[in-house]
Amino acid sequence: MALHPDRGRAGRAGFLPARTVHLHPLDRCNLACSHCYSGSSPQKSTILPVAPLIEALPALRREGYEVISLSGGEPLLYPHLPALLAAAAEQGFRTAAITNGFRVAPRHRDLIGKLDRIAVSFDGLEALHNRIRGNPQAWDRAIQALRYLAEIGRPGAVAFTVSPASLAEVPDFVELCAGLGVRSVQLRPLVMAGRAPEAAADLALGPADALRLWLMARTLALAWAGEVDIHVDLAPAEHLAADTGAWDLALRGGDEPLLSDLANPLVITPEGRLRPYTYDFPPEYDLGQLGDLHPARRVWIEGGLPRLRHLLARSLQAVALEDGVIDWFAYQRDQARARHRVPA
Repeated sequence: MALHPDRGRAGRAGFLPARTVHLHPLDRCNLACSHCYSGSSPQKSTILPVAPLIEALPALRREGYEVISLSGGEPLLYPHLPALLAAAAEQGFRTAAITNGFRVAPRHRDLIGKLDRIAVSFDGLEALHNRIRGNPQAWDRAIQALRYLAEIGRPGAVAFTVSPASLAEVPDFVELCAGLGVRSVQLRPLVMAGRAPEAAADLALGPADALRLWLMARTLALAWAGEVDIHVDLAPAEHLAADTGAWDLALRGGDEPLLSDLANPLVITPEGRLRPYTYDFPPEYDLGQLGDLHPARRVWIEGGLPRLRHLLARSLQAVALEDGVIDWFAYQRDQARARHRVPA
């Protein structure tokens, strides 16, 4: 298949505002959070080589992706980050990173300046945050990071993991963020993956708490409109079922489907695996390795797209029968696990 280097696709691709690559270039982190979905820690050492990653960037653009969003591990520990960000900018990608804040400091200003967007992650107010992070300095360093971003004219963003323990802390946390110049807060239900099922099983949101979170987010979004943009990774099941048009390109396919039509987001693991939707998606749905993005080897990826399209169609049918609010990508993962009897 011949792919034009500037080939793109008009129209939405799922429920994200942009076609996004979630890149996890390493599993090393200076913290070992009890709920970490990737199991990252100071003892881990898997690092994605930068050469195949940079070589894959043109192919990712041809496949319609617009944003490289870095996580980890701690993405600011990735030793090849300057080279990667420079190469991504050359290809026209927007770049973002989610960090624990320890390296958001003056000595890293040049690196921070190369990112289009940077978000600091939190798990609650000070006591809870430090307990989950296993570090008494975690809260202070994250707050310092937000203050530094405001100081250098880079309004910070926040990714806040919500559990039953932190749910009641959300309103006070949003007010604190507003005072620190934060302009965006993303509320994320805790993902039961990595270390979480064993170390933080009691922190999973049940259906009632998920609904409380969704209602709280809507209320806070109205209260802070124009000051802080508040988003929650949940939606009513009936809204998801009604918005199947978001997936028209994915379900329709066509003669030359783009990977971003269907796999949005596309996850790249520290081992270079291409995975749809979530880091912990069943490996039976892996779409290959970074090298498979080369046009001459793209047939490997195309072989996996029909199976993923079938799963998507079944998930959209199933969600129409659900009640309450849904974390869509976790729902897709659970549908995939159920089909393959993959343990959580």
